[in-house]
Amino acid sequence: MRKTPIDSNTQYEMLLVQELKSLKESVRPAVPNPAPLGLFAFGFTTCLLQLKHTRIGGDDPEDIEGVTAAVVGFAMFFGGFLQVVAGLTEIKRNNLFGYTAFLLFGGLWMSLGTIDILQIMAHPESNFASPNQKAVTALLILSGLFTTVLWICSFLLNKTLNLLFFLLATTLFLLSGGVYNATIDKIGGWFGIATSAVAYWLAAAELFNEILGEGTREVVPLGKFHWRRSSQVHQHHAEEVSDVEAPHE
Repeated sequence: MRKTPIDSNTQYEMLLVQELKSLKESVRPAVPNPAPLGLFAFGFTTCLLQLKHTRIGGDDPEDIEGVTAAVVGFAMFFGGFLQVVAGLTEIKRNNLFGYTAFLLFGGLWMSLGTIDILQIMAHPESNFASPNQKAVTALLILSGLFTTVLWICSFLLNKTLNLLFFLLATTLFLLSGGVYNATIDKIGGWFGIATSAVAYWLAAAELFNEILGEGTREVVPLGKFHWRRSSQVHQHHAEEVSDVEAPHE
């Protein structure tokens, strides 16, 4: 089979491409994966709050208020601010899903913390004043709705992430019903703890895969959907065909 000779223009283009690839890290430096940071922050604060809903921290009003007081600081900074940092970092990675999810829940946690702080400032003599129940119910339902949208989108990502958002959406909807029913509130709290456990697992898996797997292989499988694998195979095949069929100048 006779090889097509490579003219000087083609050689120049090949050298230019190689030079641009070598400059890639300088022009657009690699951005670390912010998912472990955001997931650990989310899982930690979510679990801490569930001590109130499950009554693990105690059934007395003082115990419940004590748990809420502990959550306020973590909601503002550990659960809120760190997720905002993770979300903003996802912009550099061009990750729309991570950007949306981390900023939504980071903003949600900081808003919840702000509500508690405003309640303390407005009613210092009565410690924590109870927010309007209908408003809290609406807040939780609306949060559950955008979580459901993220859950649907996660079917194109991985099974672990999909499970996380399914549990989280279920938690939020149960807690919305738990505003008026203590039993439903406890059930929602336990779902919240399960959500936190999955968030911790996913954060650890992302960390192991990035460090031990060097970002190129899965040390801890996250579970790929079969339709996701099929689409990746078809895309790779299409790229190979386009490379073969590309005309030589």
